Amino acid sequence: MAMARDVAVIGFDGVCLASVGLFLDLFGQMRLRVASQFRTRDDIGMQTRAKLLGQNARAIHVVGGWKLEVDNGLGAMPHLYIHVPDFYCPPDATPAYLAGLRTVVEWLRAQHAGGAQLSATGRGIELLAEAGLLGGGPAPLARDAAAAFRQRYPHIRVDTATPIAELDRIMMARGMAHEMSMLTRLIARLLSSTMAGTLADAMGIETEREGLSDDPLVAAAQMWLAERASRGVQISALAAHLAVSQQTLIRRFRARMGMTPRDYLRLLRIHSAKSQLRDTRRPISQIATLVGYDDLKSFQNAFRRDTGMSASRYRSLMLGGGDPRPAPAGGARRFDFDMPLILC
Repeated sequence: MAMARDVAVIGFDGVCLASVGLFLDLFGQMRLRVASQFRTRDDIGMQTRAKLLGQNARAIHVVGGWKLEVDNGLGAMPHLYIHVPDFYCPPDATPAYLAGLRTVVEWLRAQHAGGAQLSATGRGIELLAEAGLLGGGPAPLARDAAAAFRQRYPHIRVDTATPIAELDRIMMARGMAHEMSMLTRLIARLLSSTMAGTLADAMGIETEREGLSDDPLVAAAQMWLAERASRGVQISALAAHLAVSQQTLIRRFRARMGMTPRDYLRLLRIHSAKSQLRDTRRPISQIATLVGYDDLKSFQNAFRRDTGMSASRYRSLMLGGGDPRPAPAGGARRFDFDMPLILC
């Protein structure tokens, strides 16, 4: 059975407290929201843990001199996601400072090779560059940091205009002003788009329209469904929310998306289920509840319709490195489209 993998933020002397704290706060709020939404089910909680890791088990000193205890030192356990926070170091001390983080750099390289998603903010991007993970770039940087970065890593293209950039399983934010948007986007992608959507709404994060229809009515329906995918959803309630008839909603949704709103809701749920089957050891019955199904049989039928196999077979294939994408059974249509990221 798939093992749960934790998420982590790396701590070391000189990191910015706000950058570390934002990561831990976001995942802490996620845990509270999962507990609240499924409070009637004692067997369900947020399994993925967020940890603060250090080079060793000793406390770290953040910018300003405050001391912060870490949960663990660096270990061999694979992680689902690792964040490298922003830090401060005088320019003339940077070579020695980075040399002192060699064990962190090597660990990041090994974690990425093992399949972990990485993210970094501000000068934390330099650790990914030191690890040789950025290729030719681009690396999003503030203008005042660009010159020194180019001098140290001349082979990596610098982008001072784009706030968030993405490479192979690596996402980077130009600075802490964009960090919350990046972290919330990653929560949506790796854990739960539904929970991350409500988290973004609660924190006032502006949403973008990536993956959404150019028809405003259909885009609004997509967002409404994504925000409520783990609950009981009535298409009649969606139509009432949008102040249109069900017939109009279904007609326009089908014209733009090639499916009905109910089909789209099913795919949102199956998309979330696949992530949990791949990266957690939750029982399949729990996963069915978490993604919005009232009973296991309904979930299994929906999963098989979309993937052509059972959920347990999908999990086994993912563990064994097989191909989890056979043609759907019974001639069912496979929908190939980007799941909407409701977050900026």
